[in-house]
Amino acid sequence: MPLGTIALLLAASFSLGALPLTGWAVRVFTRRDLRALGTGNVGVSAAFIHGGKLAGIVAVLAEIARGILPVLAGRFCFPDAPAIAIALLIPLVAGRYAIARGGGVTNAVWGLLVFSPPVAVSSGIWGLLVWGLAQRWWGEGDRARLFASRCGCLCTPIWVLVWRQSMPEFLAAAGLALLLAAINFTQGDDMALSKSEQLFSLDDSLDAAICGDKAAKLSQLKRAGFNVPSGWILSSKEEGRRKKEEGRGKKEEGRKNEENPALLLISNSVIQILKSKIQNRMIVRSSAAGEDGDTSSAAGQYQTIGPVFTEAELLDAINRCRQSYWTSEAVAYRRQRQLPDTQMAVLIQPYIDSEFAGVMFSRNPLDGGSQVIIEALPGGAEAVVRGQCTPVHLEIDFNKAESLEKTLTELQSNSIIAKFLLAELVKQAQAIEAFFHGIPQDIEWSWDGEKVWILQSRPITNLQPFWTRTIAAEVIPGAIRPLTWSINRPLTCGVWGEIFQVVLGDHASNLNFNETATLLGSHAYFNATLLGEIFRMMGLPEQGLEFLLRGQKMGKPPLGKILPSLPGLWRLVQRERALNAEFKGDRTSIFLPALQSLEKEEGSSATSTVQDVTDVTDVRPMEVGRGKKEEGRGSSEEEILMPNAECPIPNYQYLTELLERAEQIQEWLKPITYYNILGPIGLAIRKAIFRVSDEWLGNDSAPEIASVRALQQLAQKLRQSAVSQSDKTVSVADLAQTFAETPALQADFEKWLDIYGYLSEVGTDIAVPTWREQPEIYQKLLITMAQKAETNLVEKREIKLTFSQKWRLDKCQERALVKNEISEIYARLLAHLRWSFLEIEAYGLAMQVFQESGDIFYLKFGEIQQWIRSGASVSFKDTITERRDRLVADRDRPIPPVVYGNLLPNSQTRAIELATSETNIIQGIPASIGRVEGFVKICRTASTDLGENAIAVVPYTDAGWGPLLLGATAIIAEVGGQLSHGAIIAREYKIPAVMNIAEATTRLRDGQKVRVDGYLGTVELLE
Repeated sequence: MPLGTIALLLAASFSLGALPLTGWAVRVFTRRDLRALGTGNVGVSAAFIHGGKLAGIVAVLAEIARGILPVLAGRFCFPDAPAIAIALLIPLVAGRYAIARGGGVTNAVWGLLVFSPPVAVSSGIWGLLVWGLAQRWWGEGDRARLFASRCGCLCTPIWVLVWRQSMPEFLAAAGLALLLAAINFTQGDDMALSKSEQLFSLDDSLDAAICGDKAAKLSQLKRAGFNVPSGWILSSKEEGRRKKEEGRGKKEEGRKNEENPALLLISNSVIQILKSKIQNRMIVRSSAAGEDGDTSSAAGQYQTIGPVFTEAELLDAINRCRQSYWTSEAVAYRRQRQLPDTQMAVLIQPYIDSEFAGVMFSRNPLDGGSQVIIEALPGGAEAVVRGQCTPVHLEIDFNKAESLEKTLTELQSNSIIAKFLLAELVKQAQAIEAFFHGIPQDIEWSWDGEKVWILQSRPITNLQPFWTRTIAAEVIPGAIRPLTWSINRPLTCGVWGEIFQVVLGDHASNLNFNETATLLGSHAYFNATLLGEIFRMMGLPEQGLEFLLRGQKMGKPPLGKILPSLPGLWRLVQRERALNAEFKGDRTSIFLPALQSLEKEEGSSATSTVQDVTDVTDVRPMEVGRGKKEEGRGSSEEEILMPNAECPIPNYQYLTELLERAEQIQEWLKPITYYNILGPIGLAIRKAIFRVSDEWLGNDSAPEIASVRALQQLAQKLRQSAVSQSDKTVSVADLAQTFAETPALQADFEKWLDIYGYLSEVGTDIAVPTWREQPEIYQKLLITMAQKAETNLVEKREIKLTFSQKWRLDKCQERALVKNEISEIYARLLAHLRWSFLEIEAYGLAMQVFQESGDIFYLKFGEIQQWIRSGASVSFKDTITERRDRLVADRDRPIPPVVYGNLLPNSQTRAIELATSETNIIQGIPASIGRVEGFVKICRTASTDLGENAIAVVPYTDAGWGPLLLGATAIIAEVGGQLSHGAIIAREYKIPAVMNIAEATTRLRDGQKVRVDGYLGTVELLE
């Protein structure tokens, strides 16, 4: 028998056993380290308990393979010496225990099953028989299970002898059995730990379902480095441990409310262990499932007992704490909050001798404002929490970094708390809120004279849901009128709900997608709480909420969490892949016929012209539609269609037809909105997967690019005509005269309006006039562009791509073109919807339902429907006046990027000092490279006269802003990112741009000198 081969196999078996396969499986699927969880045992049962079902199954398969390989190797190398096959399991199990920290039972069982099925089956049956007898003796529990498993191991050699009748095999099996039994006696049992009275530590990663939300959150904070006192948890499952005859009685109604502390059996060993871990005074605190949760705090519902001195007092305190779960008040609270009855975990910690203690809120709990609220008293925090004394109440605004020091100094003079302690508390509050991904926290703290200890942290439950401007600021920026919102909200919520239902399937049944978006301060917000829940259901990382609340990057999701969502994600991928074909079909069958019918109804085959509602002086109905241009029209003003000469008697039948047209347009908007949302998402995903640069994609077909190029071409023609007629320098007056005297240029300009007149400053806001409604503004812009000598067109650069790059670009280019087509149809339908409402408004003005132009946009669509269908004589004067005043006020107030709860915080003026005082640099998002110094021009609308060499500061950018932005030397935008309209235009025309400079239009001023760095994404104040 070759000893070298045996030694090699023994070493290989030990090395194979040393591989942490189970630990790797759990880490891959959950990013958790089994060595730091539960008993520290890296075994199959621990994988199921701490890693979940999927990780457990993978671990089982890995351990089965590991147990079978040595046996097969032994039988293959030494077919005449089968004992070696069993003997190879011994170093395997030894390596598994010594290095990989597992028990090796699964390896041994499957190795024996391959070696001799009769032996393995006989040992298993014997173990089951012993387990049944042990249960009759000891009752159900871990003691019987462990005894049966040890007997099953020790009896294996006997069955080897019975079935194999080989002494070498018996000796090998005996060695394996003794090793397994010894390991079983010394190693912790995670299965028992998950349901027994063994203790968890705050140093462990805790499951909130077992240890309660309070302990789980404290564990997270402690492991993250915050000052949290050490603590041990008796899990909630221990409470159900009773004698069989006591625990299986008759199930009576309301039995849970009659819990008897005598039935809560806690072994003396547990009490002794706790007392040995905490030598001095202790405090016993509740940690129930649902307590300190995201939606319910259960504040004051359960008992905290302390200080506790002796073992007897500790046992009594634990029982009293647990019994408080079943008081009538606690039960009523859970019923009211629709929380299920579970069990109570108990947290035992050292009692902190406090000089000061209290609670603090990381944000104002009334409105989510930027104030840390601190309430404190000398001594323990319980007095503050219970509300039995009036504490010191301090409010510290952290929004103004420069004034924080002054505020702390002022508060110190009027407070019993030292300035350094106030500063530390503010720092801790902000750090804990940041740790919990921007969720405002209610924090209980204590100061012992040396350290600030964190005793509890839970979400401020009344500051929910969270509303975020992330994404919403791009979808529908600026202050929004009621009519726009009453139409956009159902469309947006409906489409997003449809997309999420595709991914989540039946899991989406309990979600209310009508709450996806809301209007706060006349500005659109998305429901970050709902979206965060959807992210979690999809297996996306917790940073998803931080992305919504703070604009942080999202991390990569653990594979194990996202796998359950793969069927839904695959369904969404299938939808995305079919989008081009489906859109082309709908374009032919729905959208093009719809646009043709609308143009026909409105009186022309070209695009519509409607008088600017801000200039209407006659209350007669407007004739909507362009009509063919008359011969010899010499002025662009004649292109604006004026009201009819005769005002017909108000016709409710025609009003009803207009209303039905508006309703039909909204039906057509539903599918195009779906394409308008899924299309850009699909393009972004494709660009990320195929690593396609924005520079590779041609943007010529994008409306914001094509319209500017066409206007540039027209400006060139105008300049050439003016230069040919004059030898002197061409002035604005010369250009205006040339335009007025050249019918061909006027026709070209009219054609440009026909093609692009549906665009507006905000493509999603029907209350904003379209280009077609205000031709004089764009005629003036045309003349301004022609007057500049540098109006030459920017030629499209040819980018040389490799074959691989061309193939990757091909996967995105068609989608980019389709996305532009979708955007155009969407914008055209919205323009027709606007023009329909303008015609309705014209009738309303004649009927004195409205007082002035633009009033209709202050009504909700349901109110318009009710007015027209009722046929009643109504006046909306008071309603419109109130809503107009509110909109004006909301335009001027600072709009926070995140709102906590359903109330905007009290508006407080934020000064330019938010830039660092040392450098005066404001950080934003880099959008287009380049560095420029210049003077600020605040542009609140796209019709602002930008002037010469100005840096445009805009609240947002949309397709309608293209002509204005083209004349800027640099662009600063309050909202937006690298894929916003302004960023696309800036990159196309090499204009430096910085996005996401909060409140730039109020923080900066006209004429202020700044330096814009589009590569670094900074704005530096030079004066």
